[in-house]
Amino acid sequence: MHMPENWIAFVIAIFLPMIIGSLWYGPLFGKMWMRMMNLTEEKIKETLNPAKSYGGSIVGSVLTAYVLSMLVTLMDMGTFTGGLTVGFAAWVGFSLPLGWQSVAWEDKSMGVFVLNQAQNLIVFLAMAGLLGAWR
Repeated sequence: MHMPENWIAFVIAIFLPMIIGSLWYGPLFGKMWMRMMNLTEEKIKETLNPAKSYGGSIVGSVLTAYVLSMLVTLMDMGTFTGGLTVGFAAWVGFSLPLGWQSVAWEDKSMGVFVLNQAQNLIVFLAMAGLLGAWR
């Protein structure tokens, strides 16, 4: 079983997706995202289940940080640049193909796909870059 080499970096990496996401879907592109999703602030407040949303996000972040940490170690990419390489490869190999399914099967717009995948790219790069640099 893989154990992260730097627990401080691992814990910080867990929270990076929520920090980046709160900026991305808040002040940076929040209004654009709501428009593309046909949502309003009122509708979001009505349907938001914080335990489900934040709890699921934390679990997903732990899993992502764990796998990225393992890949950085297994691929011997223990530098910031090495981490960026791992993050980019993971994004291309996992996030893009899985994200495309929402366009192909759920009729999501290409704009939502691009916006979400751009955010995912930044998250993968930030998490893996940190894990590589602080290995």
